[in-house]
Amino acid sequence: MNKSKYIISFDSERLGYGKVTLNNPYGSGILPGVTAILGENGSGKTTLGTILEKGRYAYGNRLTFSPANLKVKMLAFTDIHSLSGMEVTYYHQRMEATMNDYVPTVADIMKRRNAPHDWIERCESLGLKNIAEKKINYLSSGELRKLLIVNALLTKPDVLVLDNPYIGLDADSRKEFDAMIVQLRQQGVSTVMLLCDPEDIPPYTDNLIILQNRTISLPLSIKKEIDCIKEQGKSNEDINSLSIPLHSNTPATYSIAFEIKNGKVHYGDKQIFSGVNWKVNAGECWGLKGRNGSGKSLLLSLICADNPQAYSNDITLFDRKRGSGESIFDIKDKIGYVSPEMQLYFKSADSVREIVVQGKRNSLNRYRPSSEEERAEAMEWLRVLGIDHLSDRLFSDLSNGEQRLVLLARAFIKQPSLLVLDEPFHGLDAARKKRVKEIVNALVERNKSALIFVSHYDNEVPQCVNKFYDLSLK
Repeated sequence: MNKSKYIISFDSERLGYGKVTLNNPYGSGILPGVTAILGENGSGKTTLGTILEKGRYAYGNRLTFSPANLKVKMLAFTDIHSLSGMEVTYYHQRMEATMNDYVPTVADIMKRRNAPHDWIERCESLGLKNIAEKKINYLSSGELRKLLIVNALLTKPDVLVLDNPYIGLDADSRKEFDAMIVQLRQQGVSTVMLLCDPEDIPPYTDNLIILQNRTISLPLSIKKEIDCIKEQGKSNEDINSLSIPLHSNTPATYSIAFEIKNGKVHYGDKQIFSGVNWKVNAGECWGLKGRNGSGKSLLLSLICADNPQAYSNDITLFDRKRGSGESIFDIKDKIGYVSPEMQLYFKSADSVREIVVQGKRNSLNRYRPSSEEERAEAMEWLRVLGIDHLSDRLFSDLSNGEQRLVLLARAFIKQPSLLVLDEPFHGLDAARKKRVKEIVNALVERNKSALIFVSHYDNEVPQCVNKFYDLSLK
């Protein structure tokens, strides 16, 4: 590879940032155009992206930028806190009315950032319509991702680094995103996409860098390699043999897992959805569908006792009418829940193993010292998901994909009456996606749990899902 063609050349044999070090034995680098960096969970993709943006001279790194003043901007889903200028300290706090008095709207943020006058047009080009007066904490994960992209483009970068850019985007939004990236390439802006699944590599990609065992490959011409890479990804989708630990809790008995009649959610004068009638019986497996912004996550927040507007709705949970004296903990103890927003706000100073143990406990005993038996069961779940080597690590030190796997283990160990999985494959590589699908199928078949599953990709939906509710039709 002629290094003179690189716009960013990796000149040192090792590159590092924080606690992660990457090997660069071939003298790799970034070429103009669209580059996909592909690697499994924990391979160092986010570290490499961070190095491109702000690690040029850190930790002994040696990189050459051409031109020298090349401007690199990286964004990830976690950038919500820096975008809003505030940090929500726990997940359901974003739903509380008192909290909303202090949450800025999108227009407030753009005004504070002195955004160019065309920012609304840029939003609309990505399908973000009527976005200006929405409060930032009520954007869906897809809307938030689009807004982060718009915000990054307002800085006029030469190189845009996107960490798993497709997650959270519905089919139409993915098409709009692809059109935007192609347009940026025509305008001379290069894009680097950090991806963990070969299926996410877009057809217009110019070059591919593979991260394996934290070693950086030379750029490959993707036009010749893409089909081969995707086939290799499909054939390398096994981690460990599947052996789900036995259920050690007494399962709850109920007829109706969840029911809402004429359901509605509004904020101020804005109606998010209305006229929702949906019933999930015990043992049923449902897929919840809907375009970005249709209110899927808000509907799930009513189910999982995170949204106070549940009290103004006619809702039944586990045969009991909401607001009839049950506590929030009574509800949460029967539900295993994972979502992008939950991961965004999740904080813990405990080890990965202890976090998984806490998922098994009821709310009142969640933080007592763990027993040897509980730790052993947690390790079994970590092994099934292929992350038992992370058991002593801190949650904050993990990659986004590894964090998602820990939260899934935390939900699975409960083996709950109702499993609510809101886009659970965010940031997972192909092998982990396959494994999570196998676990979900096995859990609901063995325990007769009810399931609500959300994904914008039809091929991610587990086989057990045989009913669908489409919120876009409301």
